[in-house]
Amino acid sequence: MPTNQPTAAQSPHDGLSDREDDSDGLTEFALETLLSSPDGWRRFAREAAERWPATPPLAIVFALVNASAQVEAIFSEGSPARTAAQHGFRVAGLISADLYAMETLGLKRARAADLVAYWRAHDDYFLTL
Repeated sequence: MPTNQPTAAQSPHDGLSDREDDSDGLTEFALETLLSSPDGWRRFAREAAERWPATPPLAIVFALVNASAQVEAIFSEGSPARTAAQHGFRVAGLISADLYAMETLGLKRARAADLVAYWRAHDDYFLTL
């Protein structure tokens, strides 16, 4: 007898790291980058977009917000890590603003590679940060 209970969608996975669909890896990368040095946040957007070019750009934003929130939850007020988390939230907001600008310009924005193309053509802030 068939059941009407929902089941989780599962994608086939061969055990290898899928850069295009690796949200845990992206969040881990965000955590590592934020905590690597006082200026680690500066390179996150550029390196994440280059490392995961086929991922949706909002996945990069989500990973950065997720990592920043985890840092805020773990580290106490006044910790340099909390400052890194604040920078992470700001970078997430700036990436989101770029995505809105891309939408208003009618540009493709489905993949991180589209974000990099926008930065190269219209706003090199993240390329030079």
